[in-house]
Order: sequence, then C-alpha cells, then structure tokens
Amino acid sequence: MKILLVYPPLALAASDIMPLQPPLGLAYIAAVLEENNYEVKILDAYAQGIDNIETLEDGIIRVGLSPLDIRRYITEYQPDVVGVNASFSALAQNSHDIAAMVKEINPGTLVVFGGAHASAVPELVLSDSNIDIVVKGEGEITFLELVKYFSENESISDIPGTVIRKDNGIFANPARPYIEDLNTLPFPARHLLPMKVYSQQPAFMYEYCMRPPRATMISSRGCPMKCVFCSIHTIWGHTWRSRAADKVVDEMEMLVKDYGVREIAFLDDNLTLNRARILEICKEIIRRKLDVRWCTPNGVAIWTLNEEVLRQMKASGCWEVRFGIESGCPETQKFIGKKINLERANRLFKMAGDIGLWTGAYFVLGFPDESIESINQTIDFALSSELDLATFFVATPIPGTRLYEIMAEKGLIPEGTTYWSTTKPNWGTMSLTTRELQQIVVHARTRFQSSRIRRYMNPFRLSKKMRSVEELWYLLKIARGVLGAQFKVRKTGRLQPYLK
Repeated sequence: MKILLVYPPLALAASDIMPLQPPLGLAYIAAVLEENNYEVKILDAYAQGIDNIETLEDGIIRVGLSPLDIRRYITEYQPDVVGVNASFSALAQNSHDIAAMVKEINPGTLVVFGGAHASAVPELVLSDSNIDIVVKGEGEITFLELVKYFSENESISDIPGTVIRKDNGIFANPARPYIEDLNTLPFPARHLLPMKVYSQQPAFMYEYCMRPPRATMISSRGCPMKCVFCSIHTIWGHTWRSRAADKVVDEMEMLVKDYGVREIAFLDDNLTLNRARILEICKEIIRRKLDVRWCTPNGVAIWTLNEEVLRQMKASGCWEVRFGIESGCPETQKFIGKKINLERANRLFKMAGDIGLWTGAYFVLGFPDESIESINQTIDFALSSELDLATFFVATPIPGTRLYEIMAEKGLIPEGTTYWSTTKPNWGTMSLTTRELQQIVVHARTRFQSSRIRRYMNPFRLSKKMRSVEELWYLLKIARGVLGAQFKVRKTGRLQPYLK
C-alpha cells in the first residue's frame, strides 16, 4: 500500500503570496501513517517548484512544480491512495487539478481531500467526480482508519469524520472526536519534506525573520473564540487543546540539533491561552539553555499576557509578539464577536516594547455594514498605538464562516466567485465599492509605514530594540522593506480623497 500526500502548487494574486513553510498538517498525518508501518511520501509541489513562476491572467501568478513534473512524479510512484490538501478556498482549484491528474493516471487510485476548505464545504468538493471522499476536521486518526480499511478491502463508507457519496447523494458520517491528548502524536514527518528549501526564501516572498533559518511548529490546536471571519474551527473546533511544555521544547531542541534551525515560528492560534503553560515552556527553554529565537506570527491571546509572561518570553528567546486586534471600533468588534480592551492592549504593546520585544497586530477592514468612519477609527488606533508593525486585510467571506453567510444573504458576493483575496477583493460592502476597499488597504498600510519611519528616527525608542548586532540587522531589513513599499506607492500614485 503506497500513500502520497500532496500540497499543490499555488495560483494566486502576487499580493497574496504565501510564505514558504512546511505543510505540517500533511507531515503529522504522514508521521502517524509511518508509525503504523505504512509507506508514505509527501509531495510539496509548491516548495519543490518554488523557482517555477508563471504569470496567468488578471494579475495571478502560479508558483510550483509544472503539471508535467507532478504527473511524472505520480506516474513513477504509482500510489494507491492520494491525500490532497485543500485548506484555502482561494486556492481550491489547484487541489482539484491534482485530483483530475491522479484519476487520469490511474482511475482506481483513492483520492481523499482534507483541510479547512474541504471541511467547510464538503458537498461542493464532492461535486467533483475525481474526489472519492473528504476527511472533515482533524485528519490523523480518520485518515489512518481510512487507509487501513481501504488496504484490507473493507468498506470505507461508514468511517467517522468523513463525507462520502451515498445513495446518489452526499452523506456526512458522524464527526470524529478530537484528539484529547496531543502528546500522543509523533512529531511531524519533516524527513519527508524538502527542509533545506524552506530555509531559502526567494526574494519575492522574503520574510523578515530575526535569525534565519526559520522553522514552524504547532504546540496547541483550536480556539475558544468565535470570530465571524475565522475558518479554523472547521478543522479544530472551538475547544483548545495543548501539548505539554516539555514535549514542545523537545521538538524545538530537535529542530535546532537535526535541522540547524535558529528561529521557530509558532503557528498556534492561541499559544499563550494557558498562562501557566507558556511560562513553563519559557522556563524549560531557559533551563536547557536552548539558543533559539522564536516568534508568534499567528497572534496570541492578549488577555493572558502580563509583565511576568512577556519578560519570560523575552528571556527565553522570543523576539516578536503579534496580536489579533482586528478592529479599533467597539461596534465592529461586537460584530466580529471579539471584545478587546483597546486601552489595555496599548499598554501591553508599550510594555512589550519597553522589554525589548517587537510588536505587531492584524487588522481587518471592510465588514458588510462598516462605514468609512469606523474603518478610519481602526486605522487611527493603529497609528496612535505603540505597535511596531501592523498588517491590514480586507474582511474576507471564506466559505464555512458566518461572515460568508452574512455577505451571501446581503448579496455582496459576486456570482461565480472562486478566489477570495485578503488584499484584492472582488466584492464590496453596503457602502464601499470593490475598488474603494482595495484602496483603503493600501492607504492604511502606507500611512502606518510612514508613521513608523518617523517614529524610529527617535534614538531613545531605537535603543530599546537594538540590544545585539542581529537586532540591528533586523531593523535595517525592516527599513529597507518599508522604504521600498513607500517608494512603490508614491511611484504608482496617491489615494482617493474620501480617505483621511
């Protein structure tokens, strides 16, 4: 029994280009399969063809192995089961192309889809006859059971956690219970991935990490929040489960020793949700004298932070903390389903900065009934805050989210929409056009960057960050990126007068 797990090439707007990082979801599934003595390979067609860039229509670029290369790989390996990652609705077509290719090569191959998109809209996914079954939600145990039954020629129609075709329709089996003890899972099978490729980010997607090469990790799953735009619950639900601190640091230590990693990005949605656990992780890193930098690019639970936690994070190697603030308008926060005390948040930004941590936050603009006044309130909060970095996105109606349902009910999603961009939407709001939304995002980014250029001309503020040579180099990288973006905006023209 041969199993192939595929992360497809990506075809997306250049402004939405994704960082190059291992598909840890596939690597976890592969590790569980290997642990049960199955032969498995991972084809990361994005990473393994990262230098192959093709320009398509409407500003879309395709990055990854060519169809010919993928076809050749599948033909040579001849897998019995192919699992395809379909995590992003915006990129779903790339996954469907893989399914079609597999069935052309061998119609008897079992094609399985999984990921956030497949879990959110399994009926839509299974409308493609090239796909045999969808794994809905957490994939490790369901996929293992699916492979076991298929290899033994037993029925796969009643496996919990799957959605199948049955009696000329689509049938969802009972949900698979979540894995309660994440410590029982093996580390992701990174040995099946092109690890050296991930440490060599090409210029067009250069990330500002402090101490490359960087690796990614997940130490917990799920989020208790119910933000209207978030699709992660389709995989991990609204419960939060975590790995023990010593297991987390074991994996960090392995990455440093086996792969030469010098920085780790935790991709948890809520790394700090349990204050005692994050303190234990920090203390264990310090106890082992593990020389590694780390950061939280997906954000942290801001309400769990205090000075003790921030100081321990800094002492253990953390250099940057990101926050999911989303909006600076209380009414918009209420719509989102998130309540953050903005004054307390800003005090934490300042506290983290004084300790020597870089701070960043994510903001979402353009909810269905949001006015330009509310949007400017968010932009003004970001500008006046103690944040070092801010990222602005358009509110994106990803299938499977409450936001999608709301916008569909209001008729705001154009018919035939298949690509959901967080920077170049093809939808508007009740009061703003598509073009205005796009301009608002550029406007927000430009104003924020301009304000930070001025701020960091202050030697006193700079001295809090410049405590080592590598921190100086990081500042220079940030300056180069910000100045380059400012030059580009000024070269292509300023923004419209309805914005502040």
